[in-house]
Amino acid sequence: MNCLRALPLEHLATALARGAALELYLTPKPGLVDRADRGAHPDLSLGIMEQSIGIVADYLADLVVSLSAGDAFARQRDIAIAAEQRMFGELGTNTHKGYIFLAGMLLIARHHADSSDEATVRRTLAALASEFFATSPPPASHGGYVRLRYGAGGIVHEASRGLPALFDTALPAFRACRAQGGSFATASFAMLARLMQTVDDSTTLHRGGRTGLARVRRDGRRLERLIAAGDDYPAFLTATNRAYVRLNLTMGGIADLLALAYGWLLAGGELGEDRWQRQTTAHLSAAAGDSRWAPAAGALTGPASGA
Repeated sequence: MNCLRALPLEHLATALARGAALELYLTPKPGLVDRADRGAHPDLSLGIMEQSIGIVADYLADLVVSLSAGDAFARQRDIAIAAEQRMFGELGTNTHKGYIFLAGMLLIARHHADSSDEATVRRTLAALASEFFATSPPPASHGGYVRLRYGAGGIVHEASRGLPALFDTALPAFRACRAQGGSFATASFAMLARLMQTVDDSTTLHRGGRTGLARVRRDGRRLERLIAAGDDYPAFLTATNRAYVRLNLTMGGIADLLALAYGWLLAGGELGEDRWQRQTTAHLSAAAGDSRWAPAAGALTGPASGA
């Protein structure tokens, strides 16, 4: 592959790893690991998630090498499987398993589209995902159980449609809030609010059923109203997190989509490299293996952050 063509892939791969860090450190997030606590995940911690991001970054870098070498799609699938196995072997949990798939598919689609045009990338991704699931049926998993029991499409439906939750929901919500003068953090929570209202999150359905999903959607509407009114939405999110911990409720699919949105925005220069430098510092734990992705303490907390 031409070196100039490889550069956008390398840039997107790094941005997607950074996006995972931005999602992790965004605080507070109901039911999810962040700087405040581990949410409804007693088996996880900030440190484990940081290590997982290191594995994700290595995986994405390996994908760039494979794509640059012109390897077949089957080779990239093997790289993803190896990353999942490494993650479970080193951490004892699947942490970013969904993100491995989504970020990998987005990177592969960007390569085959040879364009950053969102419509082109979406069409390419949908075709790749349809091909993938036609030849590699989803393995038995919580997501598969949810699809059968609740009829929710989950990650299969999302990818096969070209990531509408990313391109039609998350990104427009973030961009609209920023266009209206909202801070980086406020736009991030506006994006979270929209995703909470629209995504059939398989992790939410697995833990809470339709009642849990209805609760998440109701809370997303409330969060959106609080943001629009300029009210104290961080206090609401903190209280909601306590409730989700009691209910054992989480929203891992929404977290993956937040990370994906951050990665795409970073790659497109919409967050700005200067902004990133202000919000980052070389303090990601040594266990993660790379300090490039860690936002400074407080950078993603509160309504005035990242203004």
